[in-house]
Amino acid sequence: MPVPEPSPGAYPSTSRRARQLLELASTAVPFCAWALGYRDAQSGVMRPLVHTGYRPEMIEFIFGELGDLPLTRRLLARTGTPYFWEDIAGFADGPVAREVLRPSGFTEGTSMSLRGTDGRAVGVAHLSLAEDRVPANARAVLASLTEALGELAETTSRASGVLLTPREREVLALVAKGRTNPQICAELVLSRSTVGTHIEHILAKMGVATRVEAVARAFALDLVDP
Repeated sequence: MPVPEPSPGAYPSTSRRARQLLELASTAVPFCAWALGYRDAQSGVMRPLVHTGYRPEMIEFIFGELGDLPLTRRLLARTGTPYFWEDIAGFADGPVAREVLRPSGFTEGTSMSLRGTDGRAVGVAHLSLAEDRVPANARAVLASLTEALGELAETTSRASGVLLTPREREVLALVAKGRTNPQICAELVLSRSTVGTHIEHILAKMGVATRVEAVARAFALDLVDP
């Protein structure tokens, strides 16, 4: 079963910043593929936020079966520590590497847990290499990114708990742009009562009382692009 991913544009600023950080890391260390995931607030399951270099079936594997393996669970319980294949006895010749990773062109790599401000696991980063050795600077580069990636994963994890419909997101985006209800009606071709109902639902789902609070929270959670 395909791993559910955020709809395009769901977390615009967070996704953009995460991609920039991981692309920057790849200029210092020759990662040929990477993925950043966050813990979905509703299901507790890790979901991919941004990724590159992995085929869809690999994304499905690393955010599904790989995360459920006892070895992976033990390693990811150790906060912010990147474990490469060379750090795990027998991994390079084991079934995961032999049957899944090597046939996909990956011969080294790492996964590391990302923690939120309260110490809970809020995300995971997976990065792969197409060479057998771990570059000397790899661990230092990853250590420098851990806090920032953790903050991005935590923001997205919190945002995933606010279940707005696509139409509610459209309305919220227009509210954030300062549109009045009549202007939103005209732009989306909706009745005033429908727009009013959407805004009531938005306020309730976000746990706020006013439009200003809703916009402030939306910006904080990256539900709309400033």
